[in-house]
Amino acid sequence: MTQVKICGLRSLPEARVALQAGANFLGFIFWRPGKRYIAPADAARIIASLRTESLDWSAVGVFVDPEPREVREVADLCGLDYVQLSGKESPEVVAGMPRPTFKALHVRAGQEHAAADAVQSNAFGAERYLLDTHVDSLPGGTGVTFQWDALRSIGPRCLVAGGLRPDNVCTALTALAPYGVDVSSGVEYPSGGKDPLLIRAFLEAVRSHDNG
Repeated sequence: MTQVKICGLRSLPEARVALQAGANFLGFIFWRPGKRYIAPADAARIIASLRTESLDWSAVGVFVDPEPREVREVADLCGLDYVQLSGKESPEVVAGMPRPTFKALHVRAGQEHAAADAVQSNAFGAERYLLDTHVDSLPGGTGVTFQWDALRSIGPRCLVAGGLRPDNVCTALTALAPYGVDVSSGVEYPSGGKDPLLIRAFLEAVRSHDNG
């Protein structure tokens, strides 16, 4: 079964919709410049509340070039299951994380081989890799796809992000056969905030592909 991560959650209602739709991972962004930033105390309340309703999911904290001490404090406060590093972190930083780590790799057009080599060699010592699209100045949430076919060889070891939507996720699944998919902007209202209808449509598309 394809694992699904809904990222950039900022309220209890939208996080609850994601879980009820069948998401496996809920992502909370602790990179303060990001438009989907959530204060750790607010994320902690959401996570604690949802865990009174279900334990069949994992909380992921997303950081960009953080101080290790900051990650430890947030992980403990929120009860994170995983850390996602979406910056230019070194293998040494990954090794110092307090939770199993997803390391984001930002795929540049024409340099897909670099991402493939990093995953195949486990260059960062990560639990999993997240393939996202390289966009200058943005560490994620870009809404831009990359060339999926070029990375099929490593798809099963990765989560895939970057421009996924309910209407194209099945194409990405067919092209990459990934461990999981990660969506943020593709399930949002144009004005921002998660759209429950798009969250449900995204999960329905993934599960339809899984069952096909």
